[in-house]
Amino acid sequence: MSEPGAAPVAGHDLRILCLTKRWAHHTASGGYDAIARYLNGNTISRPDLGSGAGRIAEKAWHFVHGEKPHLLKYGFEDRILEERAFWKAWLTRADIVFVSYGDEQLDVLLRRARHLPGPLTATFHLPSARTAPRFETIQREAMRHLGGAFVVASSEVAPFSHWLGENKVMFVPHGIDTTALVPGTGNDGTTARFVFVGLHLRDFEVAHLVADRCAREGLDVVFDVVLPADRMGFFTGCANVRRHSNLSEAELMRLYQGSDALFLPLLDGTANNAILEALACGTPVISTHVGGIPDYVDEASGWLLRPKDADEAFECLRAIIADRDLSRIKRDGARAKAESFAWPLVAARMRTAFARLRETGYLAADAVDARRWPVGPGLGAGPLIIAQGPPATAR
Repeated sequence: MSEPGAAPVAGHDLRILCLTKRWAHHTASGGYDAIARYLNGNTISRPDLGSGAGRIAEKAWHFVHGEKPHLLKYGFEDRILEERAFWKAWLTRADIVFVSYGDEQLDVLLRRARHLPGPLTATFHLPSARTAPRFETIQREAMRHLGGAFVVASSEVAPFSHWLGENKVMFVPHGIDTTALVPGTGNDGTTARFVFVGLHLRDFEVAHLVADRCAREGLDVVFDVVLPADRMGFFTGCANVRRHSNLSEAELMRLYQGSDALFLPLLDGTANNAILEALACGTPVISTHVGGIPDYVDEASGWLLRPKDADEAFECLRAIIADRDLSRIKRDGARAKAESFAWPLVAARMRTAFARLRETGYLAADAVDARRWPVGPGLGAGPLIIAQGPPATAR
C-alpha cells in the first residue's frame, strides 16, 4: 500500500500477527488500530464479551487476579486476546507478533515471549514518566524479552532505549487517514472559532482561563468543546463555549474544517489523535511545547506555547481573532504535515524495521535511525527535525 513513487517496502513477505484494540471515543477513521490494515498482517482483535456468562467470567477473573496498576485498563478481554494470539502465532508461524497498544495489552505474551515463533514487538503510547515503574520494577526482567518497541514521540527513544537496549527502540509516529479526513474551506464567518477535543492529558485549567478571559474582554469568539456529556463541567460558566457530545466522524470533521484552529493546551503527551485529525482537515493547531507534540506541529502548521501559561495562550488567540489570516495562511501547512503521517508511510517504515529485526535482531540500524522520520511521500531519508529555542507564538 505504498504511496505513488515511494521506495520499495522491505519486509513485504513477513507474516505479521497484529493485536488490535478499539477505544470507544475514537472516530471511525481515528485510532491506532488502523495500522493493522496497512501492515497487511493477520489481525486479532480484543473480544467483546457482551453480557451473561462472559461478564460473570470477567468478574470472577478480576476477583482472583485483581487490577494490574502497571497496565492501563487491562481486563479479562485483554487476557483472552493474548491467549488467542499466542496460539494463533504458532498456528500461522508468525515472523513478527505486534501489539498495537503495549501500554495495556501486553502481559501474558511478554512472559511467554521466548516461546513465540518470532520476535514480540509493541508500540507504546504513554509518556515514559507514567510507565517507569513497570519498566524499572514491576516487569523489569520480563521486558528484556521484548524484541523491539516503537514509540510515537522522538522524546521517548532515550528512556525506552535505557530500559530495553540500544537499537531496540524506534520512533515511528502515529498515523492518520488522509483520505477519510480532508480539508474544508475554513471559517468564513465574522466570529472566530476554536475547537477543543478530548480528555487525555488536556490542560483544562488553561483552556478554561483563556475562554473566560476572552468573554470578559468581549472578544468575538466561540469555543466548540467536544467532550463526553459528563465531563462538560470542566467548562462551567464559560458563556462563549458550545458543547458537543457523541458526534459522528462527519460532524466532528465539519467542526475541524470550520474552525480557525484546534485549541488544545496539554499537560504532557506523545501523539495526539485530535491534533492529527485537525491537521488532516487543514486546521492549524495551537498546543503546548511538551513531550512529543513538536514532532507533530511546526511553524508551518500551528503554534506551540509554554506549558501552563494561560497568558501566552490568550495572547496567541487574541492575535488570531484580530487577524484571522494568521491561521488561514497555515491551513496548507497543516494539511501537508498530516500527509507526512499518512498510514502507508507509517506502515512502510514499520515493515522495514520488522525485516531488520528478523535479520539482525535490532529494530533500528543505529541511534540516528531510531529517531529518523522520512517526511514525504518519497520516503526520503532526511533526519527528524525538532524545533529548537522558544516556542513560536502569534505575537
